[in-house]
Amino acid sequence: MFGTAGGLSRGRMVTALGMMSGTSLDGVDAAVLTTDGEEIAEFGRSGFRPYAAAEADVLHAALGRWPGEPGVAAAAALSVASHAALAADFPEAAVIGYHGQTLAHDPAGGRTHQAGQGWRLARAAGRST
Repeated sequence: MFGTAGGLSRGRMVTALGMMSGTSLDGVDAAVLTTDGEEIAEFGRSGFRPYAAAEADVLHAALGRWPGEPGVAAAAALSVASHAALAADFPEAAVIGYHGQTLAHDPAGGRTHQAGQGWRLARAAGRST
């Protein structure tokens, strides 16, 4: 359920854009839905932005790396920029769901690393943070 952050409150419908780039590193997927945070009232449009070969190379170079390691900052910046580029095609979305680009997992250590910051995506996509 949505809290009050970002002006969302229980029972109020909002158009949300969910975005992700999976470990296949082929591009960014996006889908819109209208929800109050518990119930989905309507499914909307979807879209895809493929990664260019050079972009995929940046992400591949950062796989298995943790914050502060070489290539991670470039991967994070690319993730934000590519998601923002696709988000521009969905101006109706009031909020964006984004978890960043997964670069590393350490199940035994109880940690995972997703590069990219939601507030940077919000700013780049012209949404409030």
